[in-house]
Amino acid sequence: MSSSLSGPQRYPVYALARLTKALHAEIGVPLRDHWVLTFVADNPDLSQKKVGETLGIDRSEVVRVVDALETAGLVERTRDGKDRRKYRLTITDAGRKQCKRVDKVIAEATDRVLGDLAKDERATLSRLVTKALQGVTESPI
Repeated sequence: MSSSLSGPQRYPVYALARLTKALHAEIGVPLRDHWVLTFVADNPDLSQKKVGETLGIDRSEVVRVVDALETAGLVERTRDGKDRRKYRLTITDAGRKQCKRVDKVIAEATDRVLGDLAKDERATLSRLVTKALQGVTESPI
């Protein structure tokens, strides 16, 4: 790999990790919490277990994230009517508002980062990243 960048900066994954960390600090909301909230918003009446399985988050971490989201009034957790051991998650109106706000900040940050790329280049980048990640089911590290 030939590049004018040296050290870890020459690796796109490193650069994206730094950008993600900066974005996290900017929005004031843990990104993992946002991804869980977004997933719950997109999948009504989802089980807590399914969130962990689909997003690859450890069960105890899912509980911690959902506890925080519930305390903040962003999700409601109710017992499953058929299996009282399970919890169902539903996003609240406040949760939808937060998702919308954070999505806007993420879109603005993406525009800043990818501002030098033309629309077709952004589409190509998105397509290539999606293709590269298709077989990844867990962290490669």
